[in-house]
Amino acid sequence: MKKTIKFFASLGVIAGYGHDNATTTTPEAPELTAGKAWQEAAAAVMAATGTYIGAVITAAKTVYHADWGCPVGGETTVMITGECNPEYTAIEAYKAAVVEVLKRAALALGQSTTQLTFSEVEFEYLDFRPKEG
Repeated sequence: MKKTIKFFASLGVIAGYGHDNATTTTPEAPELTAGKAWQEAAAAVMAATGTYIGAVITAAKTVYHADWGCPVGGETTVMITGECNPEYTAIEAYKAAVVEVLKRAALALGQSTTQLTFSEVEFEYLDFRPKEG
């Protein structure tokens, strides 16, 4: 096992505050909307830095105070997570690339804020492919 980092981010998929989660431009599955924005942002960051940030994106609801514009029951959002494979990427380069991909994806989705955390974790890269020879 090696030490590495994992990131967690939340990201809205409908621009602005004070909406009711209804829009004609967002598909029913918010992870598809966020996934497309993430893929495009990750490809652009890889072209600039050589570091690609893969992620797992799942649908979520983010709940905050209604006085701040939260829809009843929570805002339609996604949770995005991923981990640095230290076999291929230096941790500091990975962190910088995560921040840049998240920024680009957020702006593409019309978001002005997001939340991001990094945690140290134990990592093992498992490869089950048959070995040649």
